[in-house]
Amino acid sequence: MKIKLASFWAVLVCLFLFTSLDMAWAQSWIKVTPQPTRFMGMDLKPTCSGLTGDNTYSFWARAGSSSNLVIYLQGGGACWSPQSCITSPTYFPDVTDLDHPGSLHGIFAFHLPQNPLKDWSFLFVPYCTGDLHWGSNDWEYKYAPGLSWKIHHRGLENFLAALKWAKERFPRPRKILVTGSSAGGFGAIGVFPWVERLYPATRIYVLSDAGSGDVPREFDALADLHWGVQLPWWVRGISEPIYLPEFWKTMARRHPMVRFGEYIAAWDSTLTWYRNEILKYFGIATDESDVCMDFHTHLMETISLKQEAPNYKSYVAAGGLHVILPREEFYTESSAGVPFLQWLVAMIEDSPAWQDAICSGDCGKPSSCPY
Repeated sequence: MKIKLASFWAVLVCLFLFTSLDMAWAQSWIKVTPQPTRFMGMDLKPTCSGLTGDNTYSFWARAGSSSNLVIYLQGGGACWSPQSCITSPTYFPDVTDLDHPGSLHGIFAFHLPQNPLKDWSFLFVPYCTGDLHWGSNDWEYKYAPGLSWKIHHRGLENFLAALKWAKERFPRPRKILVTGSSAGGFGAIGVFPWVERLYPATRIYVLSDAGSGDVPREFDALADLHWGVQLPWWVRGISEPIYLPEFWKTMARRHPMVRFGEYIAAWDSTLTWYRNEILKYFGIATDESDVCMDFHTHLMETISLKQEAPNYKSYVAAGGLHVILPREEFYTESSAGVPFLQWLVAMIEDSPAWQDAICSGDCGKPSSCPY
């Protein structure tokens, strides 16, 4: 009898502990540090860039009350040269430089009733590799005579390590929103094929937040070489190096049941700066009178190309504000004739009201270009 009673209390204690852990998991973010592993045919060695002393890579997750999942890729710049990767880095080289997701606003404000994603589970994938979440390579950059530094461009490997963990915790979500801001916005379309392969029965949506625009093909070739850009073997017939606008259109046409969307400011100041730096690096002149108009013209051309796929829609806002998903403006932006919040809800609820939206007039063109 004593043995049975002891067993009863032991089971009760275990149930209490597991229930407490589940409640904590459901109410807060947890941090996970993945170890080297193998997944979806790739050997994964999660790490940050190696520029700073701490290369440890970790990601965050939060369980929601619904059966839906957000996979969010964080932004933080990109690099392609000794200067941009080593001496004057144009990206965050380790995760300690990045915000805890709990400190962000926008879609991360779970206490706001108007947040359409407040009940969704979240996988938050930090970024510290300078490769737009596309890379699986180490590259030795020679930044001075006789001096070099190896950068770990392992963004894809970091993502896949997080995705493997997520598959075990969220095995059968009803809906998945694959999204990200800035560098994460560029990365969202790159990781989509992996997510779609892993969750073939799930309704998937792909949303890029300020991850649009156009760069010279010389940059595409250099990035492909340095970063070791990887596409899964089942994605065939893609031009090499990858031309991102064409890749968006191709993915949309091949997956007609998936909705592909983009948010971008018509005069995005951060992406204009990056385009200017890339043009200067390759010694390429702008096609327009200044780099701001050059960015805007190329942006609209690439959006028009992607709109050839009927399941792709864009929201082009006025002005130059870079990224919206983690900002308070997520709830107030309406410069494209419809509130962005309403546009996003129409997207993830499969509403026929989900259409292209674009600002009017000159879309808040800056009075002068600072670059």
